[in-house]
Amino acid sequence: MLWILSTPLLFAAINALILARLDRFLGDATAWVLVALAALLTRRAAWQPAAATGAAARRRFSPRGRSWQFPPRNLAAVLLAVGTWVAAIFGVGYSLAVGLGFAAVAVLGYHLLYGLEPLRVGEPLSAQDQESRVVIEALAEAEDRLIAIERAAEAIGNRELSQRLARIADLGRAILAQIAERPSDLRRARRFLTVFLEGAEQVSDGYARTHRHAESAELEQHFRTVLITIEEQFQRQRQRLREADILDLDVQIEVLKKQLEQEGVR
Repeated sequence: MLWILSTPLLFAAINALILARLDRFLGDATAWVLVALAALLTRRAAWQPAAATGAAARRRFSPRGRSWQFPPRNLAAVLLAVGTWVAAIFGVGYSLAVGLGFAAVAVLGYHLLYGLEPLRVGEPLSAQDQESRVVIEALAEAEDRLIAIERAAEAIGNRELSQRLARIADLGRAILAQIAERPSDLRRARRFLTVFLEGAEQVSDGYARTHRHAESAELEQHFRTVLITIEEQFQRQRQRLREADILDLDVQIEVLKKQLEQEGVR
């Protein structure tokens, strides 16, 4: 879309050069280059796995707290705004205020079409002692694996398999949220984090990288079977943690009842 919308700038620059209008040529040419760079950055954000900031934006746990970032899409929006401003002022001859208005509209259109990313990601967690730091680091490492699974889901063209991976990632995030609320659950979920979650990341990343080059019905069926097993294990792990919550609640109720009986309350 950016390439299509910037095409008139290229023709305008050529026309200005033919007419020996150097000022108009520099304005239109500079504006086109800036919009072209915005288009390249947008494409990079869509196709380069390391730049898949949509998943990173969902990051909740970080041992360093919230961190600043400047995603490629945001930089592309800035370049588009500057390019639009240059085209409006030096290419067409509008005033500075009108140029800023066009730039603002361009950024709004970019956001509606591609989406801007938050500049800060992560959620600060307090690490008051060694045990808390261990929990935070475990959650952050597990979330990195979930983000990798979400990126794999975006890279796979098969809708069914992508949806299965997305459900697995959602279950994993629910489990991490439960551990964050009750850090004592980390001990119960240690096997899940070190075995099932790591395995889910490896198999999804491997399939996302190889299925385009070696597509086969047998490979797809094997991957589907593995995903079904992983999803079942994630559901079981979440249920175990829920059952542990219920058990702890029952224990707390019994303790409270005994305290009330000791105080003569019936």
